[in-house]
Amino acid sequence: MKKQILAVAAVGALSAATAVPAMALENEFHGNFRVRGILSNFDDGGAGAVNLNGTNISQATGAVVKTGEPNTNTYIEQRLRLMYIAKANDNLKLVTHFEFDSRFGDNSYNSNNSFRNNGGGVGADQTNLETKNIYLDFNLPSTPMNFKVGVQGFTDAYKGIIFNNDAAGVVATAKLQNATINASFFRFDDAITVPANLTGAASGYLDAAAVGTNTQVGNLTRDFYNIGGKYNVSKDLSVGADYYALYSDVLKNLATPRTLINYVGANAAGNVGPASWSGFFLYQFGELGGNFVNSAANPDAASLAARQIKRQSVSAFAANLAGKCQAGPGTARITALYISGSQGTGGDKRTDFQTIDERGATTAGHTFFESNSMLFFRHPQATAGTDRALVFDLNNSGKGIITAFAGYDLPLGKAFVNTNVGIGAVAKDNKNQINGMSKSGDSNILGYEGNVEVGYKVFDNLTTSLQGAYLVLGDFYKDAAANGKTPDNPYTARVVVNYVF
Repeated sequence: MKKQILAVAAVGALSAATAVPAMALENEFHGNFRVRGILSNFDDGGAGAVNLNGTNISQATGAVVKTGEPNTNTYIEQRLRLMYIAKANDNLKLVTHFEFDSRFGDNSYNSNNSFRNNGGGVGADQTNLETKNIYLDFNLPSTPMNFKVGVQGFTDAYKGIIFNNDAAGVVATAKLQNATINASFFRFDDAITVPANLTGAASGYLDAAAVGTNTQVGNLTRDFYNIGGKYNVSKDLSVGADYYALYSDVLKNLATPRTLINYVGANAAGNVGPASWSGFFLYQFGELGGNFVNSAANPDAASLAARQIKRQSVSAFAANLAGKCQAGPGTARITALYISGSQGTGGDKRTDFQTIDERGATTAGHTFFESNSMLFFRHPQATAGTDRALVFDLNNSGKGIITAFAGYDLPLGKAFVNTNVGIGAVAKDNKNQINGMSKSGDSNILGYEGNVEVGYKVFDNLTTSLQGAYLVLGDFYKDAAANGKTPDNPYTARVVVNYVF
């Protein structure tokens, strides 16, 4: 019934928008073109967490590595994001957003049977158009209501740690005098022939072969709900509160328990003199259902032979505090994030914060871009196929994360210098592997990162920059590689050309 009501509401919102007479359109084109040249033992043109289970981090487990001569990847990639907006009037527009990715020399003429993130090979001709967004954006006449209906980008009010990605859904927003109220519904999965992840990769391993085929559209789904608001107490203080829910029954054909994860949070932001601050507290509770099978990455789970189908209760939390302030000619920044972990992920109760992934467990649907990390966390300038991070999924194999980053942004006329340093550790240790490795020492420190970007604004909308980052792995990884050695420290160096129009 809940699904039917939401579907009817979405159709009603769409019908209200289409009851408008034909008129001339105002056409808008916007976009971003970015080229990155990369030299790294970390970035490799792929996405997801990096496997450190070798002496050299960019090589597969068991690969032969020359001591003192780690492999270095060198490549160039590009991304074009193109936005077209068909604007009927100030209250109605259609927004479309497309993406073209390729790596120099990768492929042409569809010869590798892969259509996305390709087309940089000799001859070039390639079918590589990707659809990011297609949605209707309209204001309801005589009301403070705005609706966005369709495939769109969505970022939660908690700096993206719940969900920061594109999905098909409906978002309703009401702007009042000093308050904003919003509600949203997204359908992440309508599983037909393949399973969808219930939550993060650490939340259980699904038996993909046993899912079967769903012949009824809307029967096996993974849905996301949100209602929340923000109130401006004064020009220097705003507060907000939100409720989010992730519901999944994609495996109910197997009589597997359904998943319902609830998020209740409060956030605030303000100014104190020349400084500004922001932060949040997020509590998570609910039940996680799934087919838990034994694997090297999750030894706490039930054995495959036992075929245990059970429900786990979840009680977890996340917290953040950040600030920035004018300091001399530049701006100083600091942010800290805590994501709770669990001593075990195979029992009836879990305290690790459940995260949201895309349909593939190696692709996170959430982020923490506020860190400005280039190696430890995902970076907002990910281009083409490159999207690597030491901690790609904030659940971190059920261990959670404790991290703090500080930085300084220095403008120098048309030039700029941005620097950042940070540290990260697991919040709670358990037997699960991370980065393909098990902890060998007593330390929970994952690593220390330092990065810098030096750039120059050639034109108002064209920027070039040099980026460099180095991550000193903590003692968590000491002597933990398959050959008994400590993995090489990750590094990356990038030349970036960025055009915004």
